[in-house]
Amino acid sequence: MPTTTNGMHYEERGNGPDSIVLLPGLGCSLNCWSEVAPLLDGYRLVLMDLPGHAGSVHAPADGSSLARIAEPVIDACDQLGLERFALVGLSFGGALSVRIALDRPGQVSAVMALMPWNAGGTEAGDPVIEGFHKSFRDVEAITQAIGAISLEPSKTTDVVHTMTSAVTEQFWHSWLGTGGGAYTSMFEELPEIAVPTCYVIGGRDTIAPQDKLIADVHAMPGGRLVFLSDAGHLAPYESPDLVACEIREFVSRYANTPSPATADEAPRGFR
Repeated sequence: MPTTTNGMHYEERGNGPDSIVLLPGLGCSLNCWSEVAPLLDGYRLVLMDLPGHAGSVHAPADGSSLARIAEPVIDACDQLGLERFALVGLSFGGALSVRIALDRPGQVSAVMALMPWNAGGTEAGDPVIEGFHKSFRDVEAITQAIGAISLEPSKTTDVVHTMTSAVTEQFWHSWLGTGGGAYTSMFEELPEIAVPTCYVIGGRDTIAPQDKLIADVHAMPGGRLVFLSDAGHLAPYESPDLVACEIREFVSRYANTPSPATADEAPRGFR
Protein backbone atom coordinates (compact mmCIF):
# COMPACT_ATOMS: atom_id res chain seq x y z
CA MET A 1 0.00 0.00 0.00
CA PRO A 2 1.79 3.19 -1.13
CA THR A 3 2.24 5.56 1.79
CA THR A 4 4.25 8.77 2.22
CA THR A 5 6.71 9.12 5.09
CA ASN A 6 4.11 11.01 7.14
CA GLY A 7 1.64 8.14 6.83
CA MET A 8 -0.59 9.41 4.01
CA HIS A 9 -1.98 6.61 1.85
CA TYR A 10 -2.43 7.36 -1.83
CA GLU A 11 -2.98 5.70 -5.19
CA GLU A 12 -1.83 7.02 -8.55
CA ARG A 13 -3.80 6.37 -11.72
CA GLY A 14 -3.40 7.52 -15.29
CA ASN A 15 -0.84 9.89 -16.66
CA GLY A 16 -0.68 13.20 -18.42
CA PRO A 17 0.93 16.62 -18.25
CA ASP A 18 -1.53 17.86 -15.60
CA SER A 19 -2.22 16.42 -12.16
CA ILE A 20 -5.42 16.23 -10.13
CA VAL A 21 -5.45 15.37 -6.42
CA LEU A 22 -8.78 13.83 -5.37
CA LEU A 23 -9.76 14.11 -1.70
CA PRO A 24 -12.68 12.15 -0.15
CA GLY A 25 -15.24 13.44 2.30
CA LEU A 26 -15.33 12.94 6.05
CA GLY A 27 -15.77 9.26 6.79
CA CYS A 28 -15.00 8.26 3.20
CA SER A 29 -11.98 6.44 1.80
CA LEU A 30 -10.28 7.11 -1.52
CA ASN A 31 -12.70 4.50 -2.94
CA CYS A 32 -15.02 7.51 -3.15
CA TRP A 33 -13.37 8.14 -6.54
CA SER A 34 -13.16 4.57 -7.84
CA GLU A 35 -15.91 5.09 -10.46
CA VAL A 36 -14.88 8.65 -11.32
CA ALA A 37 -11.14 8.13 -11.86
CA PRO A 38 -11.44 5.91 -14.99
CA LEU A 39 -13.40 8.72 -16.66
CA LEU A 40 -10.58 11.25 -16.15
CA ASP A 41 -8.13 9.82 -18.67
CA GLY A 42 -5.34 12.12 -19.81
CA TYR A 43 -4.52 13.30 -16.27
CA ARG A 44 -2.14 12.11 -13.60
CA LEU A 45 -4.54 11.34 -10.75
CA VAL A 46 -3.55 11.08 -7.09
CA LEU A 47 -6.32 9.64 -4.91
CA MET A 48 -5.53 10.24 -1.24
CA ASP A 49 -7.10 9.03 2.00
CA LEU A 50 -7.67 11.87 4.45
CA PRO A 51 -5.51 12.06 7.59
CA GLY A 52 -6.92 9.77 10.26
CA HIS A 53 -8.98 7.86 7.69
CA ALA A 54 -8.69 4.40 6.12
CA GLY A 55 -5.13 3.87 4.86
CA SER A 56 -4.00 7.18 6.40
CA VAL A 57 -4.93 6.29 10.00
CA HIS A 58 -1.30 6.71 11.07
CA ALA A 59 -0.91 10.19 9.56
CA PRO A 60 -1.12 13.24 11.86
CA ALA A 61 -4.85 13.90 12.23
CA ASP A 62 -5.44 17.04 14.25
CA GLY A 63 -8.91 18.15 13.25
CA SER A 64 -8.90 21.26 15.44
CA SER A 65 -8.82 23.37 12.26
CA LEU A 66 -8.77 22.91 8.50
CA ALA A 67 -5.29 24.44 8.43
CA ARG A 68 -3.94 21.77 10.80
CA ILE A 69 -5.53 18.87 8.94
CA ALA A 70 -4.27 20.31 5.63
CA GLU A 71 -0.63 20.11 6.75
CA PRO A 72 -0.10 16.36 6.19
CA VAL A 73 -1.95 16.55 2.86
CA ILE A 74 0.33 19.36 1.66
CA ASP A 75 3.41 17.49 2.89
CA ALA A 76 2.31 14.39 0.99
CA CYS A 77 1.79 16.38 -2.22
CA ASP A 78 5.28 17.84 -1.84
CA GLN A 79 6.78 14.40 -1.29
CA LEU A 80 5.07 13.14 -4.45
CA GLY A 81 6.66 15.94 -6.45
CA LEU A 82 3.39 17.70 -7.26
CA GLU A 83 4.70 21.13 -8.17
CA ARG A 84 1.39 22.16 -9.79
CA PHE A 85 -1.96 20.40 -9.44
CA ALA A 86 -5.72 20.83 -9.36
CA LEU A 87 -7.64 19.83 -6.24
CA VAL A 88 -11.04 18.14 -6.26
CA GLY A 89 -12.69 17.33 -2.95
CA LEU A 90 -16.01 16.00 -1.70
CA SER A 91 -17.76 17.60 1.30
CA PHE A 92 -15.10 17.96 4.03
CA GLY A 93 -12.50 17.25 1.35
CA GLY A 94 -13.90 20.17 -0.66
CA ALA A 95 -13.40 22.60 2.21
CA LEU A 96 -9.93 21.15 2.77
CA SER A 97 -9.15 21.80 -0.91
CA VAL A 98 -10.12 25.46 -0.49
CA ARG A 99 -7.92 25.68 2.61
CA ILE A 100 -4.94 24.26 0.72
CA ALA A 101 -5.51 26.70 -2.15
CA LEU A 102 -5.48 29.59 0.33
CA ASP A 103 -2.23 28.32 1.83
CA ARG A 104 -0.50 27.32 -1.44
CA PRO A 105 -1.82 29.60 -4.22
CA GLY A 106 1.30 29.14 -6.33
CA GLN A 107 0.97 25.36 -6.31
CA VAL A 108 -2.76 24.82 -6.89
CA SER A 109 -4.07 25.48 -10.41
CA ALA A 110 -7.80 25.11 -9.66
CA VAL A 111 -10.20 23.87 -6.99
CA MET A 112 -13.49 22.05 -7.44
CA ALA A 113 -15.41 21.49 -4.21
CA LEU A 114 -18.32 19.06 -4.51
CA MET A 115 -21.09 19.60 -1.95
CA PRO A 116 -18.47 21.18 0.33
CA TRP A 117 -18.46 21.90 4.02
CA ASN A 118 -19.24 25.62 4.09
CA ALA A 119 -16.32 27.94 4.84
CA GLY A 120 -18.01 29.55 7.85
CA GLY A 121 -18.23 26.28 9.75
CA THR A 122 -21.11 25.51 12.03
CA GLU A 123 -22.62 27.22 15.06
CA ALA A 124 -22.24 25.99 18.61
CA GLY A 125 -24.92 23.49 19.53
CA ASP A 126 -25.57 22.32 15.97
CA PRO A 127 -27.63 19.14 16.50
CA VAL A 128 -26.26 17.31 13.43
CA ILE A 129 -22.64 17.84 14.45
CA GLU A 130 -23.35 17.00 18.08
CA GLY A 131 -25.17 13.86 16.99
CA PHE A 132 -22.23 12.68 14.89
CA HIS A 133 -19.81 13.51 17.70
CA LYS A 134 -21.72 11.23 20.07
CA SER A 135 -21.99 8.40 17.54
CA PHE A 136 -18.31 7.44 17.19
CA ARG A 137 -18.19 3.80 16.03
CA ASP A 138 -21.95 3.48 16.58
CA VAL A 139 -22.79 1.28 13.60
CA GLU A 140 -26.56 1.59 13.88
CA ALA A 141 -26.59 5.39 14.23
CA ILE A 142 -24.08 5.96 11.44
CA THR A 143 -25.79 3.52 9.09
CA GLN A 144 -29.05 5.40 9.63
CA ALA A 145 -27.39 8.79 9.10
CA ILE A 146 -25.61 7.80 5.87
CA GLY A 147 -28.76 6.10 4.61
CA ALA A 148 -30.63 9.37 5.13
CA ILE A 149 -28.27 11.35 2.91
CA SER A 150 -27.81 8.65 0.25
CA LEU A 151 -29.90 8.51 -2.89
CA GLU A 152 -28.74 4.91 -3.45
CA PRO A 153 -27.55 3.39 -0.16
CA SER A 154 -26.22 0.30 -1.94
CA LYS A 155 -23.57 2.51 -3.56
CA THR A 156 -22.45 4.30 -0.40
CA THR A 157 -21.50 1.37 1.83
CA ASP A 158 -17.86 2.55 1.72
CA VAL A 159 -18.87 5.56 3.82
CA VAL A 160 -20.54 3.41 6.47
CA HIS A 161 -17.60 1.00 6.57
CA THR A 162 -14.93 3.69 6.85
CA MET A 163 -16.86 5.85 9.30
CA THR A 164 -17.55 2.94 11.65
CA SER A 165 -14.18 1.19 11.52
CA ALA A 166 -11.45 3.31 9.94
CA VAL A 167 -11.59 6.86 11.31
CA THR A 168 -9.40 7.59 14.32
CA GLU A 169 -10.95 8.77 17.55
CA GLN A 170 -8.46 11.64 17.66
CA PHE A 171 -9.66 13.04 14.36
CA TRP A 172 -13.34 12.40 15.12
CA HIS A 173 -13.34 14.27 18.42
CA SER A 174 -10.94 17.04 17.41
CA TRP A 175 -13.10 17.86 14.37
CA LEU A 176 -16.60 17.31 15.76
CA GLY A 177 -16.09 18.10 19.45
CA THR A 178 -16.93 21.41 21.13
CA GLY A 179 -14.43 23.97 19.91
CA GLY A 180 -13.18 21.57 17.22
CA GLY A 181 -12.50 22.31 13.58
CA ALA A 182 -16.16 22.05 12.61
CA TYR A 183 -16.75 25.25 14.58
CA THR A 184 -13.94 27.30 13.00
CA SER A 185 -14.27 29.61 10.01
CA MET A 186 -12.20 30.61 7.00
CA PHE A 187 -15.00 32.63 5.41
CA GLU A 188 -13.26 35.95 6.00
CA GLU A 189 -10.29 34.72 3.93
CA LEU A 190 -12.31 33.87 0.81
CA PRO A 191 -12.03 37.35 -0.80
CA GLU A 192 -8.26 36.78 -0.97
CA ILE A 193 -8.35 33.42 -2.72
CA ALA A 194 -6.00 33.51 -5.72
CA VAL A 195 -7.02 30.20 -7.29
CA PRO A 196 -9.96 29.58 -9.66
CA THR A 197 -12.60 27.88 -7.52
CA CYS A 198 -15.84 26.11 -8.38
CA TYR A 199 -18.47 24.88 -5.96
CA VAL A 200 -20.82 22.12 -7.10
CA ILE A 201 -24.08 21.81 -5.19
CA GLY A 202 -26.78 19.19 -5.57
CA GLY A 203 -30.49 19.76 -5.77
CA ARG A 204 -31.08 16.54 -3.79
CA ASP A 205 -28.38 17.18 -1.20
CA THR A 206 -30.08 17.14 2.20
CA ILE A 207 -27.08 18.15 4.32
CA ALA A 208 -25.01 20.93 2.68
CA PRO A 209 -26.62 24.36 3.31
CA GLN A 210 -27.13 25.91 -0.12
CA ASP A 211 -27.52 29.46 1.15
CA LYS A 212 -24.16 29.35 2.92
CA LEU A 213 -22.44 27.74 -0.06
CA ILE A 214 -23.80 30.43 -2.37
CA ALA A 215 -22.51 33.06 0.07
CA ASP A 216 -19.08 31.41 -0.07
CA VAL A 217 -19.01 31.65 -3.85
CA HIS A 218 -20.12 35.28 -3.77
CA ALA A 219 -17.21 36.04 -1.45
CA MET A 220 -14.64 34.60 -3.88
CA PRO A 221 -13.33 36.77 -6.72
CA GLY A 222 -14.57 35.06 -9.88
CA GLY A 223 -16.08 32.18 -7.89
CA ARG A 224 -18.04 29.70 -9.99
CA LEU A 225 -21.15 27.76 -8.96
CA VAL A 226 -22.58 24.66 -10.66
CA PHE A 227 -26.02 23.37 -9.66
CA LEU A 228 -26.78 19.72 -10.40
CA SER A 229 -30.50 19.32 -9.85
CA ASP A 230 -30.52 15.52 -9.49
CA ALA A 231 -27.31 15.07 -7.47
CA GLY A 232 -27.14 14.20 -3.80
CA HIS A 233 -24.44 14.77 -1.21
CA LEU A 234 -22.52 11.63 -2.14
CA ALA A 235 -22.55 12.22 -5.89
CA PRO A 236 -19.13 10.64 -6.72
CA TYR A 237 -20.49 7.30 -5.54
CA GLU A 238 -23.92 7.68 -7.09
CA SER A 239 -23.40 9.81 -10.23
CA PRO A 240 -19.78 9.26 -11.33
CA ASP A 241 -20.41 10.12 -15.00
CA LEU A 242 -21.94 13.47 -14.07
CA VAL A 243 -19.18 14.28 -11.58
CA ALA A 244 -16.39 13.35 -14.00
CA CYS A 245 -17.93 15.52 -16.71
CA GLU A 246 -17.96 18.57 -14.42
CA ILE A 247 -14.40 17.94 -13.24
CA ARG A 248 -13.09 17.67 -16.79
CA GLU A 249 -14.94 20.76 -17.96
CA PHE A 250 -13.66 22.95 -15.12
CA VAL A 251 -10.12 21.67 -14.61
CA SER A 252 -9.33 21.72 -18.34
CA ARG A 253 -9.78 25.50 -18.33
CA TYR A 254 -6.71 25.90 -16.17
CA ALA A 255 -4.49 23.07 -17.36
CA ASN A 256 -0.89 24.15 -17.99
CA THR A 257 -1.59 27.70 -16.77
CA PRO A 258 1.23 29.60 -15.05
CA SER A 259 0.96 30.00 -11.29
CA PRO A 260 0.36 33.44 -9.78
CA ALA A 261 3.58 34.92 -8.41
CA THR A 262 1.78 35.99 -5.26
CA ALA A 263 -1.78 36.18 -4.03
CA ASP A 264 -1.66 39.98 -4.42
CA GLU A 265 -0.77 39.67 -8.11
CA ALA A 266 -3.44 37.09 -8.89
CA PRO A 267 -6.33 38.08 -11.16
CA ARG A 268 -9.47 39.22 -9.40
CA GLY A 269 -11.71 37.18 -11.62
CA PHE A 270 -11.55 33.87 -13.49
CA ARG A 271 -13.23 33.04 -16.75
